[in-house]
Parts: sequence; structure tokens; C-alpha cells
Amino acid sequence: MSTQPENHNFVQVSRSYLKHWRQLTSKNALASEILLYLVEHMGRTSNAVICSYKTLQEVTCYSRTSIAKAIKLLKDDNWIDTIKVGSATAYGINERVFWQAGKNQRRYALFSANVIASESEQESNFREKSKEKL
Repeated sequence: MSTQPENHNFVQVSRSYLKHWRQLTSKNALASEILLYLVEHMGRTSNAVICSYKTLQEVTCYSRTSIAKAIKLLKDDNWIDTIKVGSATAYGINERVFWQAGKNQRRYALFSANVIASESEQESNFREKSKEKL
């Protein structure tokens, strides 16, 4: 028997933002696709995820320039915010639009995030090295 609540894998969206979401999709389908990818992978209580441009390029099959324009639009329109973590970027998804946990569980979004690491960005022998004895 699972210890996770039945609705653990649900993401909620505010009905009042659905029109804005449709407008975003019409304006820039790539931005909408990236937004949904980030929402799909955001932390349950953080509404945040760390993901590289290279990973977004692989997932969407678009250029770095197109990804940058889409991210800029998402930031300018307040769908997301970005937080620099060294050379990586954390994306905080607007919790007024999308959320999973109760409001009292989302206080630390800037300090916690799910991290997406693309295999293509790792050393070629990463999987083998991770199995070696110390």
C-alpha cells in the first residue's frame, strides 16, 4: 500500500488563468510547451525546477535562441521567475496559476527545486563511474 496521498501526482491550475494560457499558446507555442514541461517537473512544495537550456533544446527540438526568447516571454508575462544557482538556472512557476501542495507548504520555493540532468550533458562514462566501488 502506498504512503502517498491519492492525488499526489495532480497539478492544479486556476480557472481564472486559462484564458491567459490560451493566449500564451497562440502568441508563442514554444513558450507554452516549455511552461508545461516545467510544471510537469516542478517540485511539489517548491513550484520550482532546475533545468538547463540544453535539456530544453533536446525536449523541444528548438534552438537556444528560440528557447531564450520563450523563457524571456514567460518571465515578462509573469508565468515564471528565474533564480541563478551558480551557472544553473532554477525556474519558479507562478503559484497563483499552478500548484500541487497547500499554500502553507510552499513557503520555501527559492530554496528547493527538482533538478533535471540531461544524459547528453554528463561525462560519457557517468553511468559506469556511478557503479564503481570506492
